[in-house]
Amino acid sequence: MRFARPRTLAAALALATLALVPAAALGQSGTPLLRDGPDTGFPDREYLLQLPTAQTLESGQVTVTENGGPVSGVVGVEAPGSGTSGVILLIDTSESMEGAPIQGAMAAARAFLPTRPAAMPVAIVGFDSEREELSGFTTDAEALAAAVADVPVLAYGTAIYDTLVEAAEMATSQGLERTTVVLLSDGTDVGSTSTRAQALAALDAANVRVISVGLESQQYNPETLRALAQNTGGTYVQTATPAELAPVFSEIGTRLSREYLITYRSLLPPDVKATVSATVAGLPAATATYTTPQLLIEPRGTFEQSWVDDVITSPYLMIFVVLSVLALLLFAVFTGLDVRSRSVRKRMAQYVNVPTEDESRQRRAEVAGMLAERAQRRVEGHRWWQSFERDVELAGFKASAVTIAGWTVLGSVLTSLVVAIAFQSLLGLLAGLIAPFITRAVVVRRISKLRAAFAEELPDNLEVLAGALRAGHSLIGAMGVMVDGATEPSKSEFRRVLQDEQLGVPLDDALMVMAGRMDNLDIEQVAIVTRLQREAGGNTAEVLDRVVENIRGRMELRRLVRVLTAQGRIARYILTAIPIVLLLFFFSVNKVWLEPLWMTGPGRFALGTWVVLLIAGWFAIKKIVEIEV
Repeated sequence: MRFARPRTLAAALALATLALVPAAALGQSGTPLLRDGPDTGFPDREYLLQLPTAQTLESGQVTVTENGGPVSGVVGVEAPGSGTSGVILLIDTSESMEGAPIQGAMAAARAFLPTRPAAMPVAIVGFDSEREELSGFTTDAEALAAAVADVPVLAYGTAIYDTLVEAAEMATSQGLERTTVVLLSDGTDVGSTSTRAQALAALDAANVRVISVGLESQQYNPETLRALAQNTGGTYVQTATPAELAPVFSEIGTRLSREYLITYRSLLPPDVKATVSATVAGLPAATATYTTPQLLIEPRGTFEQSWVDDVITSPYLMIFVVLSVLALLLFAVFTGLDVRSRSVRKRMAQYVNVPTEDESRQRRAEVAGMLAERAQRRVEGHRWWQSFERDVELAGFKASAVTIAGWTVLGSVLTSLVVAIAFQSLLGLLAGLIAPFITRAVVVRRISKLRAAFAEELPDNLEVLAGALRAGHSLIGAMGVMVDGATEPSKSEFRRVLQDEQLGVPLDDALMVMAGRMDNLDIEQVAIVTRLQREAGGNTAEVLDRVVENIRGRMELRRLVRVLTAQGRIARYILTAIPIVLLLFFFSVNKVWLEPLWMTGPGRFALGTWVVLLIAGWFAIKKIVEIEV
C-alpha cells in the first residue's frame, strides 16, 4: 500500500487525517470518517476509516456497500501499526526555537508517544543545518521516552528539505511500505541543498505523507509547511503558542491509532457516481463518494500500425521496389546475352590488347605530338559501361563486371531499406544511391594501387631492357629477357605486349595500349622510341637510358609533392569524418535529439545542405592536394 500523491486539491483534502484548523479546535468526534486511501484506484479501492475510539477490528466486522449493494469478495481490514508502516517525528532544533518553543516541542513529542499505535515503530530526528537522530525506528517505549527526555542542542539553520530527503531514505532503509512524518517547525527552509521538488520526489518514491505542525514566530512562513502537507496527502496545523503543541501531537497519535485501512474490489460499470458506505457494528455508517472512470474506446483497427508498417505500405516504397526489381531483371537479361552479343574482335580483346580503330587513330595522334590531350581523346568514343568493364578486368577481380554491377544494385536496395527503417524516414531510401559510388571507389582504388606499383617498377625494367639491347638482343628478345625477370604487375602487362606483337600488332601500338591501361606517360615515350627504332633505327639503349633518367627525376618530384601535401590529405579525411562520427554518436546515444533533422522541413533542408557541403568540401580539398607531376 502506498500514500499516492493527490492529483488535485480535492484529493489532497480527502486524504487528510486531520482537519486544517487551529489546535484548539481539534476535538474528538463520535462519528466515523471515511476518506480515500493512499493507493486508491479502480477496480481495487482503498479507504481510510477513522473510528471515534481505538478497538480491535477484523474483516468480518466491517460491511462495505456501493450504491446500496454489497461489494465483490472479502473486505480487507488493516489495523493501525500492523504491516510495514511507521512514524518519523521531525523536530526543529534551530536557534529560533530557543526557550519555550523547544520546551513545548519536546513536551509535544512526549505527549505523542503514549497515544500512537503501540506496534508502530517510531523514529525521532532533530534538525537545524544538520540532522541529529535522537532515536532510530523502534517500538520500545522506554528508549523513545529517553530520546525526548532532554532538550537537544540548538544550532543555526532550518534545513527542512534536506531533512525530508533523509527521512525518506530512513523509511526506505527500514523497509517501510508507508510512513507518516510529523514535521514541527517555526520557520521556513533555510540552508537546504535540496530543492522542494527534490524533497517531494524523494517522499513520493518512499510513500511518505507529511503532517505539518507550524509554530508561529517572527520568522514563520506557513507556505512551506502547507505545500509539503498538501502535496504528500497529509495535513497542516498551525499553533499560536508552544503550549498548544502537546494537545496537537496527542491528537495526531490518537487519530493514527484509530485509522484502519479498508480494501475491496468494485464491480460498478464505467462512468457511474458511487456512494461508498462502511459500517462497523454499534457505530453510524461512514460514507464517501467517487465516480468510476470512463471506458475510453477508440477505433484502432485490428492492430496499431508501427512506422515500419507505414513504410511497407507507402507508395514510394512500392515504386522503389518495382524499379529495383526491374533493374535486377535487366542485369540478369544482360548477363545472359552479354557473351553471345560480343563480336570475335571483342572476345579476343579479353586476352590481348587489340586496339579499335578509334584507339589506333588516337595513338597516331599521340605519336604526332599531341600527348597533352591524350586523356580526353582516350575517353572519346567509349561508353561508361565499356569503361567499367575495362576497369574491372584491369583491377583483377575474379567476378565479371555484370556480376559486380548486379551485387551493387542489390546492395543499394538493401541499404535503402535498412537506412529508411533505422531513421524512420522515406528519405532514407536515397541512401542506396551511395552504393554505386562505393563500388566505383573500390575499383578505382585497386587500379590506382596496381598502376602505382607498375610505375615504381618501370625504371628498373627499362634498365634491364636497355642492358639486354647492349648485349646484342633484338628489341623483342630484350623485352622477353625483361619479362622473365620482372615482377607483378609489370610481368603480366609486358607479357600482354609480347602476345600482341606475336598476333601481328605493331609493338608501338601494343605499348600505347598498355600506356592507356596503366595511365602512364612514360610508356608512351617508350612506344615512341620503339617506333623510331622500327622506322629510322638508332641507339635504342642510349635513348632508353635518357627515358629512365627522366622517369626517376619525375618520381622524386612526385614524392616531394606528396610529402608537402600530406597535411592537406590528412585534413581532408579528418574534416570529413568529424561530422559523420558526431552524427553516428548522437544517433546511438539518443536519436530523439536528431529527429528534427528528418522529421521537419527546415531539418531536411539543413541535412541536405550538410551532405552537399560535405561532399563539395571533400572534392575541393582533393583537387587542391592532388598535383599531377
